[in-house]
Amino acid sequence: MQIGIIMALFVIAIVLALCLKGKSPEISSLVSVAICLTIIGLCVGRIRTILSAVKRIYNYIHVDKLYLEILLKLLGIAYICEFAAGISKDAGYQAISSQIELFGKLTMLMVSMPVLMQVVDTIIGLL
Repeated sequence: MQIGIIMALFVIAIVLALCLKGKSPEISSLVSVAICLTIIGLCVGRIRTILSAVKRIYNYIHVDKLYLEILLKLLGIAYICEFAAGISKDAGYQAISSQIELFGKLTMLMVSMPVLMQVVDTIIGLL
């Protein structure tokens, strides 16, 4: 039930932003950013629950902590870049949005390099 109320409030805020877009694009953009920041705030509680579950899984399967840290970093980078790119697109800056997405992908590749190197080392060790 709570999710329905929250989504209804977001729909109202989106309609408000759309109504303001023609008359005052600056305020419309601020409303859009406020909506996104509110959503991020609501996600924090859910992320805590997910992190708690990941910690429990880690305790059960005893994988290297490095892999879980990398996985969580990748998820964080993806979410933050998606947020920033969406805000840029909404503000009408498609080129900046594309560059944000490229930067995010390169950052994710950089963060995942230790895993790739471990796979290469394992393959070389088998040969």
